[in-house]
Amino acid sequence: MTLSARVLCALLTLAGASVALSQTSLRELEVTSVAFEGNRELSSDALAAVLQTKESPGFLSKLLGKISASLGEKPRFFDPEALRSDVLRLRQYYRDQGFFLSSVDTTLQMDFANRSIDIIFRIVEGPRSVIDTLVVKGLENLPSILLEDIENNRLIRAGDPYSVDAVEQELRRIINSFANHGYVRVQLEEPIARRYASTNNITLIWTFRPNERYSFGNVTVVHDTTVSQRVDEAVVIRHLEFLPGDFYSEERKADSERNLNRLGVFEATRIEPLVDQRPEDSLRIPMRVFVRPRPFHELTPEIGVNDENSAFNVTTGIGYSNRNFFGGARSLTIRTRVGLQSIQDVNFTRILNHTGLRDSSLISRIELSSQIVQPYLFSNKVRLTTSLSAMLEKQKNYFAPIYQARVGVDAQLARFTRGAVEFHLERVDPQSFTKEGEEELSRREGLTPQFNSIITLTLQRDRRNDLFSPTEGFFHSGSIEESGFLPSTFGGVLGSRLPYSNYIKISAVGQWYWGTRENTVIWAGRLRGGFSKLYRGDVEVPITRKFFAGGSESVRGWRSRELGAVPSPNEGGKALFEANVELRWHLFSKAGRFLFIDPSNISVVGFVDAGNIWTDLRRIRASEIAMAAGLGLRWDTIAGPIRIDFGLRIYDPFDMSGRKWITQRRFFHDTYGLVHFGIGHAF
Repeated sequence: MTLSARVLCALLTLAGASVALSQTSLRELEVTSVAFEGNRELSSDALAAVLQTKESPGFLSKLLGKISASLGEKPRFFDPEALRSDVLRLRQYYRDQGFFLSSVDTTLQMDFANRSIDIIFRIVEGPRSVIDTLVVKGLENLPSILLEDIENNRLIRAGDPYSVDAVEQELRRIINSFANHGYVRVQLEEPIARRYASTNNITLIWTFRPNERYSFGNVTVVHDTTVSQRVDEAVVIRHLEFLPGDFYSEERKADSERNLNRLGVFEATRIEPLVDQRPEDSLRIPMRVFVRPRPFHELTPEIGVNDENSAFNVTTGIGYSNRNFFGGARSLTIRTRVGLQSIQDVNFTRILNHTGLRDSSLISRIELSSQIVQPYLFSNKVRLTTSLSAMLEKQKNYFAPIYQARVGVDAQLARFTRGAVEFHLERVDPQSFTKEGEEELSRREGLTPQFNSIITLTLQRDRRNDLFSPTEGFFHSGSIEESGFLPSTFGGVLGSRLPYSNYIKISAVGQWYWGTRENTVIWAGRLRGGFSKLYRGDVEVPITRKFFAGGSESVRGWRSRELGAVPSPNEGGKALFEANVELRWHLFSKAGRFLFIDPSNISVVGFVDAGNIWTDLRRIRASEIAMAAGLGLRWDTIAGPIRIDFGLRIYDPFDMSGRKWITQRRFFHDTYGLVHFGIGHAF
């Protein structure tokens, strides 16, 4: 049975309607589907988000919902009043998006026998209005830096489609620009928006009244009285992005809060303008900085997992932190940690009965490290880090004692850009083993003891909108690494006679993210590459500085460090190329709760990976680029996504049988797939 919404409304207002079409009967119909027809410009997901009327959940969710609301969801029944409101909402939503000539109607398909109803919204969108003129008045005699900010960062321009949301965002942006340059009492006179019937386009006229320009006043630091720890007020003040007398800026106030939070010594910080305490004849706003320090001393046992070396690692250890080491919010961290990689592949029987800790299936690391961070060096944007560490790294066919001393300086160069300079002294003494776990009598090339001095320059730009699960933005990083200049120039490092390597290493990575309007589908892409080159001597690049391929964050058809156009992939290469694409789909965003799980936190991922490592940049061949593809699941938690991926080898350039492509192999007999576990997205 099919009725238009207008007929339905008429029926509902008639007294003495039949029982079959009474409001009571209509309200007993379960909404089995809500669909849209005729919408081309606006997505069905965007329209569904506007509605009060929702589809009933699935059978299992309804069944569990009868037991407890925390286990599932209750069925949703038809509400004629909600439907009438939804039609009005959709019409208003279309007008807000610039579709002033659109129309919305409904078709209802009712099944009284099965007590169900299907709702179809029929839409005629019509032409969309664009902004043909945008005039901003009241900007005369303002500082040039404010005028540049308003002009250069516009969100809408003449010719853009009209949207109420976009217009409001642009208004907020301009008002924030005023507030970030001292004009905190800026006023917007009645905005004018004219639509011309002849063109169906919009003219916007905004008139601003800046009023007085305010400055920061005196700063008062207040410590939380519930804690006994105190941080010197001078430490707090020097990490602020403003001084008394500077023009007031909401942006600089927010940056100051971020600076204080980055110190790691405060549990909570808050900066408040005390407008009410300002003298009436003063244009200076007093500021109060509230801080709650964390415990300065902390001993923390560690049991956790990570994705180091593109593999799933289980770690345990203990750490000590002093968050105010000799004052100044300086931090000291001492940590010892033991990690076991790819625990599912370890052959414990063979280890206990024959090979011991030299077994090829055992990949692990033991680490003892100490680190001091000086948060303020020359300015609050520059930080100094020094560290000492001793590690014993066990790989499949070698183990390597590694001793490192590091001094690094990193700085916030711009709002989204950081730079770093690091100096390493690194002593490494790798020793190789046969498959049976016996020590080899001779060392292979690249597994010689070395004592290197390494200088690294890094530049990063991060515009991701979220650290754990970005839906838009990008991350770019590039680094240049040099080893051997200092000992070559000054005749040895600390008098050591051990060989050292003279090489240059360049590496870069780019990551990009694009999401739909509702972020139900997110595209993510990454390109990564680099190479190293000896520029003097014949001492190989140390194994700790080589490139590796394969694993949960690389080409996922291979295990960690098992892919390479090199004699031994586990010992790395000197050239790398990788490309990765992921489609992250929140398939269950509208599924409702199931038991204690919220399916909206679960996403399905499809991915394609390609890449390899080579012995030299000149050895790169397109025919040797391996490819993998697969599916995965992500479960978003408070600590980031938990990841499970299944990868298949699509193209294996080193297949011994000659069947390199997956189409040349028998699927169940010759196709090779791997399951990877991880924490966080692959990139």
